[in-house]
Amino acid sequence: MLKNSEFFNQLADDYDAMIDFENSLKNKSRTLINFISPSDKYALDLGCGTGADSIAISKVGLKVDAVDHSKGMLVEAIKNAKTFKTKINFIHVGLSEFTIKNKSYDVIVSLGNTMANLNRMDLGVLLKKLHNYLNKDGKIVIQIINYVKLPSSGTYILNTFENDSVSIIRKYNIKADRIDFIIDKINKGNNKESQIITKLYPHSEDDFKQLASESEFRMESYGNLNKSHFVAKESPNLVVVLRK
Repeated sequence: MLKNSEFFNQLADDYDAMIDFENSLKNKSRTLINFISPSDKYALDLGCGTGADSIAISKVGLKVDAVDHSKGMLVEAIKNAKTFKTKINFIHVGLSEFTIKNKSYDVIVSLGNTMANLNRMDLGVLLKKLHNYLNKDGKIVIQIINYVKLPSSGTYILNTFENDSVSIIRKYNIKADRIDFIIDKINKGNNKESQIITKLYPHSEDDFKQLASESEFRMESYGNLNKSHFVAKESPNLVVVLRK
């Protein structure tokens, strides 16, 4: 079982190919505009990965601070920001340790299941901190997998990826109190097999409702970034919007 940051360090070299980075960037550019107001100027991206969300937000004119705990992911994010001619302030720090002084934000995003890397206590602490970092009319947009839709136990295949170099299977081993996130990889050059595993926490809409109340946020729920209605047993994702 790897520390979460080390898990993503080891995944970083294959990540952009695995998610089809350019297509992901196009999708985020199209959908994130649903959560950005014309008056918004400053954004914070928590768990930025290789930078697709940060770049999409920067492209619509916001100044972006982007945080990730994986050095490997940030190396790729910096390359991508240069490729797409955006200026983003990347910060290497874990979300549990993240603090910032003399800044506040109109939009705070945490997409791509980042918040599932935090246990419930750490997530609650983070949300209370974010309340102080958010401007009066600002919003926090969180996207995670809708874990209520998944089986209650056993192995669940998220997706598979294959190109000329590698074959990758992303899957979950679902347990009562946590989920083991597993990446199985085959390097086609030498036929070497490898596996990495880290721990995730399956937060639900009800969990976020309680945490939002504890942190004095108003909350909206959607099934995706297009703001479709959230249906617990059907929606692939849970998108939570928090406002003061």
